[in-house]
Amino acid sequence: MKKIMLFTLLSLATINFISITVHANENQKKDLMKIVKAFMPSNSSLISPETPSSKQPIQLYDFNHDGQKEIIFTFEIKEKIQPSPSQFGAIVLKRDNADWRKIWETKKKGVDLDFSGLMDITGDGTKEYLFGVTIGADIGSELEVFQWVNNSFKKIADVPYHKIDIVKGNQKVGIAVWQKYVGDSYLVDVLKWNGEKLVYDKELYSKYYPIIEKFYNDKISEMDAWFYWYSLADAQIKANKFEEASKSIQKGISVAEKIPMLDVAQDFNDLTDRLENKRK
Repeated sequence: MKKIMLFTLLSLATINFISITVHANENQKKDLMKIVKAFMPSNSSLISPETPSSKQPIQLYDFNHDGQKEIIFTFEIKEKIQPSPSQFGAIVLKRDNADWRKIWETKKKGVDLDFSGLMDITGDGTKEYLFGVTIGADIGSELEVFQWVNNSFKKIADVPYHKIDIVKGNQKVGIAVWQKYVGDSYLVDVLKWNGEKLVYDKELYSKYYPIIEKFYNDKISEMDAWFYWYSLADAQIKANKFEEASKSIQKGISVAEKIPMLDVAQDFNDLTDRLENKRK
């Protein structure tokens, strides 16, 4: 009987704790919304990025490492005449005693907010803010990387892309950039901050390569297209998988020969030259 009563009391305590926690979280969300609404531009609405899909329109981070988190929120201002591009933006709010003030804002025209997230790209111990807006389906998106400097943001990089991913290695953080090649095939690079700019990093590329390989193996299993073989071979050369690259090039050429196109043949010739140069 005592065990049953103890179990009941523990269960009630757990339920009460969860209820208090949920209530506190709901109050925090309401407080955040009240603060953010006071700084939202006219005719704007909050918007979550497409990626990372887990991110909300409001993010919190302590850029100054002073125990007080700043607020970052993303918004959209739709043009009155559609389908004209919208304006997508981000604003950073900082607490000043009992009040909040806007310390930074950026805006960019496009058709969608593709990326909004925090990642320590530079390795300085403070996360950078990554803001990516889709300009158009064919043009792709543009990623802007902002570094926290003197209570504000300084843009340190601009990266065009069609798809993007974050790559984490041994004390390294990089950006996997997928650029459209033909159809739904992409040429991929993995970039890392070198102290001055984003540059290709072969170590992070090798770590990320299995994701690229799976992507193209899945595509090829659905359709045996030359541009998939080309893109896979490009990735294999970058990952120093020379034998696999040679086989992919040959398979791509055999598929391309069925639809004679001079520029495709030249692309594979250039790819073969690249492979031979890296082998040396």
